[in-house]
Amino acid sequence: MNNELFEIYERNFPYIIRAKETVLNILNNADNIILEERDEHNKLIGVSVINQNTILLLCVDEQHRNKGIGSRLLKDSEKVINDKGYDRIVIGEGFDYITPGVPTARNYFKTENVDLDSNIDDKAANFFEKRCYAHLRNCDFFDMKFDLSEFNSEGYNVGDNIDGITYKWAELDELSGVCACTDDACQEFTQFYQWEKLYDTGNDSRVLIAVMNDEVVGTLIVGVEDSEKNIGSIGCTTVRPAYNGRHIAVNLTTIGTRHLRDIGMKEAFLSYTYTGLDHLYGYAGYKICVYYMMAEKNIGGI
Repeated sequence: MNNELFEIYERNFPYIIRAKETVLNILNNADNIILEERDEHNKLIGVSVINQNTILLLCVDEQHRNKGIGSRLLKDSEKVINDKGYDRIVIGEGFDYITPGVPTARNYFKTENVDLDSNIDDKAANFFEKRCYAHLRNCDFFDMKFDLSEFNSEGYNVGDNIDGITYKWAELDELSGVCACTDDACQEFTQFYQWEKLYDTGNDSRVLIAVMNDEVVGTLIVGVEDSEKNIGSIGCTTVRPAYNGRHIAVNLTTIGTRHLRDIGMKEAFLSYTYTGLDHLYGYAGYKICVYYMMAEKNIGGI
């Protein structure tokens, strides 16, 4: 387990909320290629972590920036990727990702409901843009969070029935129904719902479902993201298309967030969100805390 990589990631991205286990699993992938820069004391001060044609992490400690280290790491990364036969390099998309791109304060598509972390600026995005990287989607990508001290004490709870739809924790024997719902609504999310521990009453993360006439019509994963900092998370919201317009996603989000507040979480968080969903989660109380430049560059012929 390479804690050194995790430590430089934490030093350079203190405002990014990701479960430590998740980040370590990504950074410790045996197929990663790691390019390093160390100081005279052998301390890791700059790094690029590559897998396939994806840069998973590229950062330089603040006191060592503007010395050409980042430029050198990026240039070497591009050569490694090009030598492997790829003609395109991506950040935030592709093989895997810690974040959906390069952290930035830039609001490309005028998204609203914003409360950015004060540590975030456009320097990293500018660095990549000067080297011919571009934002590759026609929408904003961002993380959102909710200070749970501001959560409204009124509202619905797990187990309540709203307009004929019951909101409850899913049990293991409902897994097939959950996956049928996610396949119908957003098939790429189905893989995240297949972890059987999510259906264990003692697990920190659970699946909250909306059920109508014994059919699962909506799903949400609710859990503890960082137990030390009392940060909870929600994500992978799905609603069967035939049930759109019934406020199921909003109800799932609000009930799941209430659960996080009730178990002692101080803040709720969701990642990899994009333009359009800010209205759904914003209605429930979430605000954008960091934007991302999902970046790409064509590198053929380097």
